[in-house]
Parts: sequence; C-alpha cells; structure tokens
Amino acid sequence: MIAKFIVAISAFYHILATVAAMMAVFQFARILRGEESHHPLWRHIFGWAEAHLWISGLMLLAVGIYITGLEEYLANPKLWTKVSLVTLWAANSLCIKKTLRSASHGQRNLMFGTSIACLFYGTFLGVAKPLPYGVLPFSYFVAGFVLTIALGTYGVSRLLNPMRLA
Repeated sequence: MIAKFIVAISAFYHILATVAAMMAVFQFARILRGEESHHPLWRHIFGWAEAHLWISGLMLLAVGIYITGLEEYLANPKLWTKVSLVTLWAANSLCIKKTLRSASHGQRNLMFGTSIACLFYGTFLGVAKPLPYGVLPFSYFVAGFVLTIALGTYGVSRLLNPMRLA
C-alpha cells in the first residue's frame, strides 16, 4: 500500500517537473520570437525541471520494479518507449544547450519540436495506464512517438514564425 502511495506522489512530482519544463520551452520560444528579452530565470527553470524529471522518473522506475518485479517490469513495451524517449530527449536537450544560438531556423524548429514532443508523448505514456504489457507492440508506441515529433516540429515551425501584422 505504501508503494502505491509513493507511486502517486512520484507521479505528481513528475507532472510538476514536466509542467515546469513545458513552461520553459514555451518561454524560450517567446524569446526567439522577440516577444521577450532573454531572461536567465527560464534557463534555471529548465535546468531545474530536467533534474527533477530525472529524479522523479527514477523514483517511478524503482517503485514500479518493486511493485511488479524486475522481469515483468522489463517486459513492458511502454517502458522501452519511455527509455527511447528519455534518451532522445536528453540528447536533444544537450543540443539545445550547445547550439541554440548558432542553429538555423529549421534546426531550432526540430530541436524545440522534439523537446515538446518528448514532454507531451512522455506525459501521454504516463497516463496511458491501460496500455502496458502487450496491449500494443513497441513499434506502435514508436510510431506514435515519431508522429508526435512530426506534429511538434510542425507546430513549433508555425509558432516560431515571426508574428504578422494584420
């Protein structure tokens, strides 16, 4: 019973960190659009959110293994989609930090689109409780993730276009 309570608290903690990361990404978009000047607070919020997503994600992983057992937990294709997503998100975040200022418009769109897609799809996977353990194969989860990246990149390309005067 206490393990399930820890899952609930960890999931809430994970959602708070996700919301902070999403807020920071959209704030970066506003800065890139010229709607707001650079503000270091958002860089700190994004760094805080990343750290707390890792901490809360590891907490969820540990409690999930404790509750279901290692072998059953590792048999979940949703878990491996999350692992793929987090790996891509970490690499993408590193690219954003290292190349944001020098990146082309298309590269920025892809980086921000990927970041937003990782946050949205990761949130979807977190709340998609009816889908573990063979309901859908790994390839379907990955296809959904790729589609989310495409939609996220398209949305960001629309969002980062300079505002047109009416």
